[in-house]
Amino acid sequence: MNMTDKQKDEVLKKFDAYLGSRASQNTLLHENNKRMEKHAIANKETKAFREAAKARYGIDPITDTEKFPVMKEGFSWGKFRQQLNEQLREADSESAFQTFLVAGLLQNIIGMYNTVAVSYKEWATVTPTNLKETPYAALQGLSFPREVGAQMPYPEVRAAGYDGKLVARKYGSIYSVEDELLEDDQTGQFKQQSGTMGEYLQLLTEVLVYAKLQSVSNMTYAGFNPPVSETKPSTEANWPWSQAFVGGGANRPSAYAALSQASIQTGIESLMIQKNLLGIQMQVNPKRLLISPIYRFDAAVLMNSAYYPSGAAAAGSTGGAFAINPIQGLLDVTISRLMPDNNGVIGGLSKAWFIVDDTKPWFQVVVRTPVSVMQEAPNSGAAFERDIYRFKCNTRMNADVIDPRFAWKGSDGSV
Repeated sequence: MNMTDKQKDEVLKKFDAYLGSRASQNTLLHENNKRMEKHAIANKETKAFREAAKARYGIDPITDTEKFPVMKEGFSWGKFRQQLNEQLREADSESAFQTFLVAGLLQNIIGMYNTVAVSYKEWATVTPTNLKETPYAALQGLSFPREVGAQMPYPEVRAAGYDGKLVARKYGSIYSVEDELLEDDQTGQFKQQSGTMGEYLQLLTEVLVYAKLQSVSNMTYAGFNPPVSETKPSTEANWPWSQAFVGGGANRPSAYAALSQASIQTGIESLMIQKNLLGIQMQVNPKRLLISPIYRFDAAVLMNSAYYPSGAAAAGSTGGAFAINPIQGLLDVTISRLMPDNNGVIGGLSKAWFIVDDTKPWFQVVVRTPVSVMQEAPNSGAAFERDIYRFKCNTRMNADVIDPRFAWKGSDGSV
């Protein structure tokens, strides 16, 4: 069909009018959508809802379309509600009620390590500290006074002692256990295993104390390698056991001997004539015998027999059958399963033995952080992602000899 120019102009005018009306409608629709979007996002109640959702779940339900795909095709509010209810029910059971279960478990753990028996507290001095490095100065007294002549000046005296420091060292471990294992364990053994963490730290302190006391090389116990004494002063050739300290003192015999009445008497007598750095006799009062279980019954006989505990004496010698026991009740006895032998083995069969004056603070256990057991937060980390509960125990402490002249090493365990 052929159209005249006039007809063409009329058609074009109508088409332009149509486009104009459509553009006007689109503009109005766009502006209306912007007003609705602004109202939906900036509305006071909606804004509060968005902020609460972001704080609790980490997403904005209006703008985070990837994490909260409300506007995406195929989104189902019914399915979303079902998933949300399942997650909330799971969150209640895992993060709330299981926390009470674990809290009860922690109480059992704390009770276990608070009641564990350790023997070092019977003779060593436990000192709390707030320092990483605790200084000490083991003074042994002043020079002895002398006679002062008429109109003569008084003589100057000086103090003598050891000077050093103990560095707090950190010890600890982490134990992981599945939530299902705790729930399904009908015997309660795995709950008890968690409690051994703190118990082992208490025993580690016992190992460290007796290892520092023995101070022989290559000591080991269950993978733990305690060091020898770290307090050796530069003025002493041998530490902590020597036949010739500066000043003439000694705290071990020339030859070690098995535990017997004669060797105990030698140790007591030697400590009672102990000399300090200035060669002056010290006021050492032997009070305690330290042994391993291998000498338990020998020590009971030697310390408690009313009659002479050894064999008949030779003619002309003091003692013998039916004589009194001269060492009865002189020493208290401390028995430790963790006494190292002369090869550094800690197995309860060490023949090493010591006599000490437990009234003096000559051996220090410095505690920076006491033994503690804590649980990882159940709503984060492995507990949240994999239902694995993790317990951590730790302590910061150290132990060492401060002044060994208050102790006698009768044997290192070699005899």
